[in-house]
Amino acid sequence: MPEPKPEKYALINVTDKTGVVELAYALVSLGYKIVAAGGTYTTLKQSELEVLQPQDIAASPDVLEGTLGLLHPRLLIGVAADRDHPGHMHELERRKAVPVDLVAVNLYPMAEITAEKDLPQGEMLNYVDVGSAAILRAAARNFKHVIALCDPDDYQPTVDSLRQYGRLLPDRRQALASKAFHYLAYYDTTVAQYLGGRWDRLPDELVIGLKKAVEFPYGENPQQQGALYTLSGSRPRGINAASHVYGKPLSYNHCLDLEVAWELANELDSAACAIVKHSVPSGVAAAESLAEAAKLAYRCDPRGGFRGTAAVNREVTDDAAAFFAEEYVTCIAAPAFSINALDILKTKKDIRLVILPPLVVSAHEIDFQAVAGGMLVQDRDNGPLFKDLKAVSRRHPDEAELKSLRLAWLTAKHSRSHAAVVCRGSATIGIGSGQTSRLDSINLALAKSQERHPILPAGQPLVLASDGPLSAEHIQAAASAGITAFIESGGSSEDKDAVAFCDSKNLSLVFTGVRHFKH
Repeated sequence: MPEPKPEKYALINVTDKTGVVELAYALVSLGYKIVAAGGTYTTLKQSELEVLQPQDIAASPDVLEGTLGLLHPRLLIGVAADRDHPGHMHELERRKAVPVDLVAVNLYPMAEITAEKDLPQGEMLNYVDVGSAAILRAAARNFKHVIALCDPDDYQPTVDSLRQYGRLLPDRRQALASKAFHYLAYYDTTVAQYLGGRWDRLPDELVIGLKKAVEFPYGENPQQQGALYTLSGSRPRGINAASHVYGKPLSYNHCLDLEVAWELANELDSAACAIVKHSVPSGVAAAESLAEAAKLAYRCDPRGGFRGTAAVNREVTDDAAAFFAEEYVTCIAAPAFSINALDILKTKKDIRLVILPPLVVSAHEIDFQAVAGGMLVQDRDNGPLFKDLKAVSRRHPDEAELKSLRLAWLTAKHSRSHAAVVCRGSATIGIGSGQTSRLDSINLALAKSQERHPILPAGQPLVLASDGPLSAEHIQAAASAGITAFIESGGSSEDKDAVAFCDSKNLSLVFTGVRHFKH
C-alpha cells in the first residue's frame, strides 16, 4: 500500500484580516491544516473553519498564550521542515515535531500607531510584536521549504499556483521571502525612528524606513519613475503632511519646489510669499498684507516665477487669491484658504492648492543625498540663521539696511551655491543662484535687478547677500551697481581687503559667523 501523504500545516496570525478567511478556506481545500492563535483563531472559528491552536498539537505547560503560543517547540519553521531530507525527517521524529509548510503573518501597522500624537510611549511599545515577527523571519529564512506571506495581495496568486501546479516556483518563493524581510525591516525601523536618534556624531549604522505614499506619473523627467515615500516612525511634517485641496495632483517636481518654498516662507515672521522654480527661489517678499507680499515676490522675476510654485505663511484670503488668479503659478501652498479664496482660485485651469501644517523643525533631522553605490548623510541645516551677526565695517548698517540684509541672507540660505541676492526694502529684486563662480552669481543678481527695476525710487537702500565670503573685487562690482550694504559669512583670507574696500567707499559690511552652502 502507498504511504499516506504527510499532513501539511499552515500557520496564520494576522492583524490585517483582509482576505484571511478566504485564504484559510482555500488552504483547507488543498489539504492544509490551519494553526492559529489569538484574534486570528477567533476570526477563523467564527467562519466555521476547523482550526487548531498550538496546544491542540501538543499539550505542554510551556505553551504561551496569544501570539507567542505559535512559537511552540513542536511547530518547526526551520530547516527541519524539509521533508525530503533524511536528517531533517529524523529530527522531526526525534522531537515529535510538526513541520510548517506555509506561514501567513502581518503585524500591527506601527507607522500609523507611532503617528498618534497623544499615545503614551509605554502603550505604543505594547504594540511591538516579537513573536509573530520571529515566525515570519524564520519562514522567510527557510523560503525553499516554507511559503512566507505578509501581504494579503499575495494570498490569491499563491493559492492559484498551489491549486494549478501543486507548488510555488523557487523564484516566487524567494521573491516572497525578500518581501517579508523588507516588511520586517520597515517594521523594526519604524520603532527605531520613533524612539529617535539623539547622537553627538552620526552613528556607524543608520537605517531608514520608507513607505510609498504617492506614485507620480514620472519623476524629474518622463523617462524616470517617481514617487513620494513617507519616513516611518516620525510625526507627519512637511510634504508628507500636505493636504491637496484642489486641482491636478502634485508632480515630483512640485514636491521639490514646495520643500524650498514652504521652508523659506515659514522662516519669515511677517506675512510672506516665496516663489520657487526648479528648487531655486525666483522671488521672496514680506509685507503687512499677504497680497502685497505676493505681488512683490512675483514682481522680482516674472519670467523666473512663471509656472512656479508659491508658498505663503498666512491664510490665503480674497485679495491674495485675486492676485494669484491673475498670475501664472501652478501650485500654491498655504496653512489655509478662505472659502472665497478657493472659489476665486478654482477659476484657474492649471492650479494646485495645498494646505500644509506649520513647520516643525527638529534639531536631529538628517539630510540624505543619493550617490552611486551609497548615500551622503549630514545634519539638516536647522541651526541659527545668524551665529554672531557683526558689523565689521566702519559704517554700520542703518535700520532699513539691516532689515533688507536679513531677508537677503535668508533667501541666500535657501538658494543654490554660489548664491547672491539683491534686496530692496522687504523684497528681493534679483537672485543669482547655482553658478560655479561667485562673481557670476553676483553679476546675474545685479543684471536681474536692473532689468526688472531699471529706475528705482529713492528712499530704500539696495543690499546684497552672498552665501559665502566676498572679496574686494566682488564688493566693487556690486557697489558700482548701487549696493550700499553687504552681508556674508566671513571667515576668509580676503576679509581684511573686503573690509578695507568698504571703509574706503563708506559701505556697510556684516558678517554672520555661519555659512549656508546648498548644493
